[in-house]
Amino acid sequence: MESSSQHGGAGVPADKAAGAEHEHAVDVAVVLRRAVISGTCASLLSTGMLACGGSVDCGSAFAPVNAVSHWVWGERAVHTNRPSVRHTVLGYVIHHAMSVFWAAFYEGAMAFGNRHGAVCPAARPAAPARVLGGLAVAGIACFVDLKCTPHRLTPGFERRLSPGMLALVYVAFGLALPLGAMLLRRAGRPT
Repeated sequence: MESSSQHGGAGVPADKAAGAEHEHAVDVAVVLRRAVISGTCASLLSTGMLACGGSVDCGSAFAPVNAVSHWVWGERAVHTNRPSVRHTVLGYVIHHAMSVFWAAFYEGAMAFGNRHGAVCPAARPAAPARVLGGLAVAGIACFVDLKCTPHRLTPGFERRLSPGMLALVYVAFGLALPLGAMLLRRAGRPT
């Protein structure tokens, strides 16, 4: 007789039971690598939209990005219009880091949906699902950024942009999240 330690229960060998359990796990390293790519796409596109919005709403393409550096430099950063290493570069670095942070949630949701999908666990999420996922994450990010975050840690650019332009920034962010998967697929790498 085989010992009970060699079975995963219900007559399934332990190694197969562990494999089936692991089959549904999300690979965190893959999610993080994808988040860097999709977060970079989202960061670049939303920064472009911030620059456009800044040009229209306050006469400075740099002002909304500078405002993000209020995390470090305080209120003065929100009112800085000229480009500078102190405000513009730091503002972009913070914006980029937060874009990758939100992209990790997006990529995690896509991986989880891929692994636990009701229709076909082996299938990649379709383009509409990826786009809707990106817009959903952008909506959550907007809500958290503007309603749940302490004043000192808000993006800051919301104080330089009109509500309509602010909405366009978050929509651009959400639409850019799926770009990483599309770029990887075009490069021939699995998504």
